[in-house]
Amino acid sequence: MRLVTYVAPGELPRVGIQHGDVVVDPDRALRGATRGDAPRLPTEMVAFFGEGARGLDLGAHALLLADERGPELSAPDGTPAVFPLDDVRLLAPVPRPRRIRDYLTYTDHAAGSGLPVPPAFTAMPICYQGNAETVVGPGDPLLWPSYTGQLDFELELGFFTSGGGVNLTPDEAGRLIAGVTIFNDVSARDIQFFEMSLTIGPSKGKHFCTAMGPSVLTMDEVDEWSIGLAARVNGETWASGTTADRQFSFAEVLAWASLDEPVHPGEFFALGTVGGGCGLELDRWIQAGDVVELEASGVGVLRNPVGARQVPPPGAGLPSYTGAPRAAPASS
Repeated sequence: MRLVTYVAPGELPRVGIQHGDVVVDPDRALRGATRGDAPRLPTEMVAFFGEGARGLDLGAHALLLADERGPELSAPDGTPAVFPLDDVRLLAPVPRPRRIRDYLTYTDHAAGSGLPVPPAFTAMPICYQGNAETVVGPGDPLLWPSYTGQLDFELELGFFTSGGGVNLTPDEAGRLIAGVTIFNDVSARDIQFFEMSLTIGPSKGKHFCTAMGPSVLTMDEVDEWSIGLAARVNGETWASGTTADRQFSFAEVLAWASLDEPVHPGEFFALGTVGGGCGLELDRWIQAGDVVELEASGVGVLRNPVGARQVPPPGAGLPSYTGAPRAAPASS
């Protein structure tokens, strides 16, 4: 099942299910089929994830109703429950996740980016905390901050939680994963490495724009170790790989995150960039006006244009920052 957050003309964002070339609104479909007597479903994705198996079961039933009744299926008030995909706009599946954590689990990416790979890498999943206020979705521009000359994409996959807890075992954690989506951890490479020379961060190197989407593929359709991934820029393939060569499983990442720290439904956990899955490793750099497409089998294609470098107003920022040294791949 491919869960989306969609916007129909004149409406607010709602939970939908992409079903071929249509989007089905599960809450409206269920209520429309029974003329209002069906159980209600949340119309916001974090709350939908919190429903767990009940939400997925009702969503599957809504798809059956849509197949049976077709585009005429509507809510009791006559609002459509089935929309042609081309008639709606897809947002990030969770426009504002409760929290974002991005882990480093691919050895090839760590080595290819010039990072040391210490013993801690094999002992535990290590992450930085993302900025949930900067999430953009399919079609939105990737923002280019004024303070960087090296904008980069990252080819990643991550998962959302469908439940919460603390001190989870991997077995328990595995039952609390809602599904996966594509994650473009947009990076300002020069300032990222400059600020991390103080062994802290990243902050300005990461916290300005994060792209997700286009859907969340539920775990009943996912083999987490064999998802094919590809990155294209202006139609040219720059990188490809799979989710096979990771240090930790989804469940192990979530279990570690929950140790003495509660996790909640609607949190997002990225697994890190696949080897060769960013411009830094390739020494190829995206430019304003480029179109970046990240694809994951079953999830779809996350397509975003690259915006123009921003120009700050006079006096913004600090005069002590005059730019950062250019970042280069480990092999150069």
